Amino acid sequence: MTPVHGASSSSGGAEVPSLQKTVERLLEMAAGRHVTGAEVYGERSLSRRIKVYQGGVEQLTEARRTGVGLRVLSNGSMGYAYSSDTGADALEQLVDRAVAHASVTQPDEHSVLPQPQLGAVTDLVLFSENLGRVSQAQKIDMAVRCERAALDYDPRVKLVEDTIYVDEDAEVVVASTTGIRGAYRVNHSYLFLYVLAEQDGGVETGVAYDVGRDPALLDPVACGREAAERACRLLGARPCPSFKGTVVLEPFTAASVIGVLGSALTADAVQKGRSLFASQEGQAVASELLDLADDGIHPEGLASAPFDGEGVPCRRTPIISGGTLQGFLYDTYTAHRAGRASTGNGGRGSYQSAPSVRPTNMVLGGRTAPVADIIAGIERGVLVTDVVGVHSGANPVSGEFSVGISGVLIDSGRLGRPLREVTLAGDIPGMLRGVVALGDDARWVPSGSVLTPSVVIEGMSVAGS
Repeated sequence: MTPVHGASSSSGGAEVPSLQKTVERLLEMAAGRHVTGAEVYGERSLSRRIKVYQGGVEQLTEARRTGVGLRVLSNGSMGYAYSSDTGADALEQLVDRAVAHASVTQPDEHSVLPQPQLGAVTDLVLFSENLGRVSQAQKIDMAVRCERAALDYDPRVKLVEDTIYVDEDAEVVVASTTGIRGAYRVNHSYLFLYVLAEQDGGVETGVAYDVGRDPALLDPVACGREAAERACRLLGARPCPSFKGTVVLEPFTAASVIGVLGSALTADAVQKGRSLFASQEGQAVASELLDLADDGIHPEGLASAPFDGEGVPCRRTPIISGGTLQGFLYDTYTAHRAGRASTGNGGRGSYQSAPSVRPTNMVLGGRTAPVADIIAGIERGVLVTDVVGVHSGANPVSGEFSVGISGVLIDSGRLGRPLREVTLAGDIPGMLRGVVALGDDARWVPSGSVLTPSVVIEGMSVAGS
């Protein structure tokens, strides 16, 4: 990759220093500037992407990324800078930029660096050695079999527009002048499919994912069939008359709603007056059936890590238990502002961004029941398979929302005809209080990182023809 700043630091056959050595070297440089404090976040990753089309490889890419981000605290102000060039001269320039940024930043008493904390999870296994044992040919074969399974599922499946295999191997290192030291290695692999089915001139789409750390455990055939089934069951969809009834949000759609909840449950949103949950801590905000947690150390979580982007140990943080709001998610800044401790939610998109409070793995749980039994008990409702505009159509402050949905009509306990051009409207507090059941079909959805079952909600307004 082209360095973000300056020229490449390696030449000839020079040995590339380890990421930990680079981080410590940069920290030493920053500490020598007589700043109040400094923190270095280092990242090194290798990602591979394979796209197949009609049984052949259409695209095969491999990307390497290495970089460091530096925060310095000087005279009560925080400065941040980053670079993908880790040569000596580039690191010196990086320190200069971070110090210069601090000098023009408004002082803030809550801009502090975290102190070392106990509680890091030492037995959290985030890397599978099997990643290196699966050959490129095997990965291509998985993608090809995934595409073929979708096409063979039903003659109405006319095209698989995207079949993609992706994996990533990453290393993260954090060190600070306060004494924080941490490093871990993590990997992910996943398959993604986008299918088009056609009938009587009408076209519907379906998507599916399969995710995991060990690529050998991905199931390409099941993934392909799922995407095809999701597309075919919507063929012939049309609006229905408006009614008020029960909706069943499949995990894919429930994850979208949980994503909106996650942003409203951060301390940053609360402190800025942008959350409908402000001032409701300790109060009932949802059905007693609901338990929602941010679990940064879930062994299968896509966003799991032993510590966050500031080196603070990740943990499981209850947010809603038995319908009662337990609290919010904090990074070091928002925690200092609230007089509380960080919950280990100082996340980063990469070394190119400073930490900010964000969810890790959102996990929805509670008492479950078989989905088939739940549907059999619904007199009038909709099985919602797709939601359009959930982030733009939902107001995180008022909680009001109006979104387009596709799905299948439920009539007298049976799945009926497919629906589209239908609107689901209401408000998030009412939706949370209206939850009457959770399905037994919980799965990870890589929309952020969410583990959720189907969610059944009574009293929803469905606007159709």
